[in-house]
Amino acid sequence: MSKEIVVFVEKHEDGIYWGTSQNFEGVVSSFGQSFEELKANFEEAFADNIDLAKEFEEPYAQDYEDVKFIYKMDISSIFNLIKEIKVSAIAKKAGINESLVRQYKTGKAAASLEQTLKIQNAIHALGHELLSLRI
Repeated sequence: MSKEIVVFVEKHEDGIYWGTSQNFEGVVSSFGQSFEELKANFEEAFADNIDLAKEFEEPYAQDYEDVKFIYKMDISSIFNLIKEIKVSAIAKKAGINESLVRQYKTGKAAASLEQTLKIQNAIHALGHELLSLRI
């Protein structure tokens, strides 16, 4: 069974994406000009970290032969990363006031766990709807 490595992603003001993970022995951090580049760089850095651990015969290294990366972002970063996701559509799908979701997007308000999950579920539902389409 694969181990899940949670990577916390942030997009900084300069447009650079940073990813950090701490849910295993050690810390891995990387960056990229795009989200895709960050993912590639992070996964390479993680593999290098495990290879080095194997060289030093660290006992935990064998536990990370099969990993699955889970990338987590804050609400603002998601809307900024994927411009096609519109606040109004997600707010409607989530059953949340559009103005409130805009405040979450800009960082003027912080979403509760319940509201965050509603937004996440709405985005995932949209993704499933899009995947079901055929052209």
